[in-house]
Amino acid sequence: MSSRYRYSRSSSGRQRQKLDFDFKQMDSRVYFGGALAVIVLFGTLFYLLVVTMLPMKVNNSLAHMTPETVALSMQPAVSERLAERSFTLLVDGREELFYLGDYDFTVSPHSDGYSEEITYTDENGMEKTKIITTKGNLCFNETAVRQFIYDLAKEYGTPMVEPHYTIKGDKMTVYKGTDGIGIDYNYLIAALSQRIAAGDNSPITTQIITLVAPEVDIDEIYRKVKCAPENAYVTLDAAGNPKFTADIIGKDFDLTAARNRMEASPDAGQWEIQLTLTYPEISLKQVRAPYCLDELSDCTTSYKGSSAERRNNVEQAATKINTYNGATDGMILQPGEEFSFNSVVGQRTAANGFMKAPVYLSSGSTEDYGGGICQVSTTLYCAALYANLKITERHNHLYVIHYWPTEGCDATVDWGHLDFKFKNDKEYPIKIRFTWENSKLTATITGTADGITAKLQSEVENTVAYSVNYKRTTMEYREGYSVGGDKGKTIRVWRIVYQDGKQISKKKESYNLYNPLAKTVYTDHLPAGATYS
Repeated sequence: MSSRYRYSRSSSGRQRQKLDFDFKQMDSRVYFGGALAVIVLFGTLFYLLVVTMLPMKVNNSLAHMTPETVALSMQPAVSERLAERSFTLLVDGREELFYLGDYDFTVSPHSDGYSEEITYTDENGMEKTKIITTKGNLCFNETAVRQFIYDLAKEYGTPMVEPHYTIKGDKMTVYKGTDGIGIDYNYLIAALSQRIAAGDNSPITTQIITLVAPEVDIDEIYRKVKCAPENAYVTLDAAGNPKFTADIIGKDFDLTAARNRMEASPDAGQWEIQLTLTYPEISLKQVRAPYCLDELSDCTTSYKGSSAERRNNVEQAATKINTYNGATDGMILQPGEEFSFNSVVGQRTAANGFMKAPVYLSSGSTEDYGGGICQVSTTLYCAALYANLKITERHNHLYVIHYWPTEGCDATVDWGHLDFKFKNDKEYPIKIRFTWENSKLTATITGTADGITAKLQSEVENTVAYSVNYKRTTMEYREGYSVGGDKGKTIRVWRIVYQDGKQISKKKESYNLYNPLAKTVYTDHLPAGATYS
């Protein structure tokens, strides 16, 4: 089990404890024979597993190991061997395979069976609960084993459903169990234990039988539900990677009132019980927030075909954003802070690392330092829209651009005149990071997931035809070469916002007016009635 676990009190009254071997009461001055005696204390199961299933060479160095070290070195090897085993179950003549590894079977030092309810955080950061049970020298996931039996019984009819409960907010619903059919759980576990201990791989014969659901044990439910609040926290592994432990919301309820209510209506199928919740001071979201682990949005544009100078400018601007204010892998924007493209990227000069490349002017295009960086601001603009961030300043280009398919979603910048700005109006920090590969630029915004996403919808309201200019051919521009030729357009853009996949709003994002861009044709053969410009 690779997840991090929290252990609640067991049915025998134990407080939280890890399932590790405890030999503190034993004399640590043990020689080789004493170490072997310690192993025998694990019971026949442990001994037979080691001897018959996983032969191990014990050298003289074992004589100098403490019992704790012996136990810790032996137990993982035996548990790993258990995880590889499977048994054939014969259920009314049908065969089903039962893999011990699927149900977390491991060796346990305990011999007096008990169970613990464990709350753990899965790989997606979600908090889940399961029951880990010890029978003899076996420790396993009882929740998963019972689900296996339940799924198997469904093929033969309606399985027995045990009493259970669900919690939603501050309401707990306790459900009465229902009779049905199934496999005798205790018989199955006993048969598995016997075969594992004896190294016996013969099939286990079981039958589908009628099972009577047990009565609701409200005292047991109270023991499992009642808990004190605990703060979330983070630890770092040897490589410096964060490992998060989720917070626990404290829960309690009036046991006497719940018992009286259930006794007053014994034939009811379910009972709703009010919970008292106590929230921890530090939540899992708060602990995870500084790491900006959840992707909120991304946007990719292509600069394939760009000159070396333009490529330099695109990558230079992206690098400056990634490393702003001492960052190494993307700049952090705290809640309430505003991003300013011009402030972060700086003035477009040769001293600042920029080269001359084509830029748009009202008369067409020319070359200037930083030509092409509007592709960086446009890519980030779209990512900010997708993350549903508040745009505080944005300007469209004079002419329609072609490196982004959704028209009306560009953002031009001009040092000292036009800036692109947006604010982090979310609850937690966000990280802005650019990557580029194979002439594709990607802006990614990460933070703390809030279930909010956005889409863009553009609508062309009208168009204006472009004019055609003719020029004589040159050594650079041969006969028939042309450049430009874009219609003028008026485009309205809408931002559609979703909460957990459900649309919650649609509002106008921008109104964009693009001028027609004249088409220039190089030719020595003018069409009738045309003149050179």
